[in-house]
Amino acid sequence: MGDEGRRLKHLPLAVGGFVLLFVIRFWVVRAFHLIQGYRRVPRIVPETEIELPASVPLISVIVPGHNEQAVIAECLQSVLDQDYPRFELIFVDDRSQDRTASIARSLVEEHPNAKVISIEELPPGWTGKCYALDTGVAHASGEWLAFLDADSKLHGSALSQCYREAVRLNVNMITLSPRFVMNSFWEKALQPAFAAMSCMLFPLGQVNDPNSEVATANGMFYLISRFAYQQIGGHHDVKGLAVEDIGIGKRVKACGLGLVFANGREVLQTRMYTRFSDIINGWTRILSASMNYEISTVVKWLIIHILMSVPVFVAAMAMYVPGAMAIWPNGWYALPVVCGILMTLVPYFFFREMGVPSKYTILLCVGQLMQIWVFAVIVKRILCKDALQWRGTTYDTNRYQPTRLDPIESNVYAASNRPTALEKAS
Repeated sequence: MGDEGRRLKHLPLAVGGFVLLFVIRFWVVRAFHLIQGYRRVPRIVPETEIELPASVPLISVIVPGHNEQAVIAECLQSVLDQDYPRFELIFVDDRSQDRTASIARSLVEEHPNAKVISIEELPPGWTGKCYALDTGVAHASGEWLAFLDADSKLHGSALSQCYREAVRLNVNMITLSPRFVMNSFWEKALQPAFAAMSCMLFPLGQVNDPNSEVATANGMFYLISRFAYQQIGGHHDVKGLAVEDIGIGKRVKACGLGLVFANGREVLQTRMYTRFSDIINGWTRILSASMNYEISTVVKWLIIHILMSVPVFVAAMAMYVPGAMAIWPNGWYALPVVCGILMTLVPYFFFREMGVPSKYTILLCVGQLMQIWVFAVIVKRILCKDALQWRGTTYDTNRYQPTRLDPIESNVYAASNRPTALEKAS
C-alpha cells in the first residue's frame, strides 16, 4: 500500500479524532465558565436575614404587558406581596386585546401604591416593550427602578434581597437568572438548551468581572438606580432593540456604573413560552439579536452545534474507534471516556445551577438539534433581511441586520472611572 493509500486509510481516524477533541475542548470551556460562575456569581437566597436601614429609597416596579391575561394576576400579586417597606407598582398595558388591563385594574384598585397605565399607539422607531417601559418610568417616582416581565413572579423578599445585594456590592444595577417553570415536553427539552446558549454568548462570570467587556442583563427582572438609568439615556438609546435588556446591561457596564448578574432561581421564576412554536420563534428572536444579527457569528455557532450534535458524535465514534483500536489497543478508549465524563458532568452541574432537575439533561440532545434549526433560520432571516416580528407586531423598520446593541461613543461613556451612585450617596 502506497503513502496515499495509508493516508486515506487513516482519514476516518483523523476526522473522528478531530471531532472528539473538539467536543472535549467545547465542554472544557463550558466547565471553565461554570467554575467562573461559582466564584463570581452571587446567589440571592430568600432565607438570608437582612437589616435594611431605617430610611430606604422608594423602588418603582414597572411591569409591561401585552395580552397577558393568563399570567398577569400572579405576576402583579407577587409584587404587591413584597416585604420591602417602600415600593410602588406601575403596570403598563401595551395595546392588549384581551382582559389583561381589566384584570390588572381590579387587582390594584385597593392598593394606593399601584396604578395601571394604558398605551393606545406605538410611536415609530420603538418596540412595544421599550415604549411601555419608558412610559412606566415617566410615571415612576422611585430612586430605584425595577423592571419585571409579566410572565415572571417574585419571591416576597426579592426586592429587599436585591437592593441589599446592590448596596453590598456597590453597584447600580443587579439582574437575575430565573428558575424556569417547564411543564410540557418541549419546554423541558428546549428551554434549558437555549438558556445554556445564552450563557455561552454571555458567560456570567465574565459579566461580573469589571475587567471584562462582556455584559448583558435579563429583562425578566433587573433593578437599576435612577441615576444610572438616566446616565445611559434610559430606554431611548435602546428603543429599537429586540433585546433591550442586553443593551441596557452593556451601557451600564460601559459607563462604569457597576453591574452584577446574580443567580436568582430562588426568588425569580418564569414560564417564558408554553407552545413549541412560541419557544422556537421566541428564542430565534432572542439569539439573533443577542448576536447582533452578525452572519459570521451565527454561522460559527451553527457549525459548533452541528459538530456537537449526537448524530455527528456517533459518526465520529464510528470512524475513530476501529482505527484507534488497531493503533492503540491499550489506550484507544481515552478520548471517548473523557468525552463521556465531560458530556455528563458539565450539563449536570449547569442544570443544577439553573434549578432544572438533572434528569432533563437526557433531553439536551433534542435541544441541540433544534438549536441547529434555529441557527439555520437566523441565517436565512439575516440574508433576506426579514422584518422583526414580536408579540403580534411586525416592525418594518427593524430588520435582521446589525443594530446598536453595543453602546456608541459619546460623552456618556467617556468617564470609565465615574463614581457609582452609591459612592456618591456615601
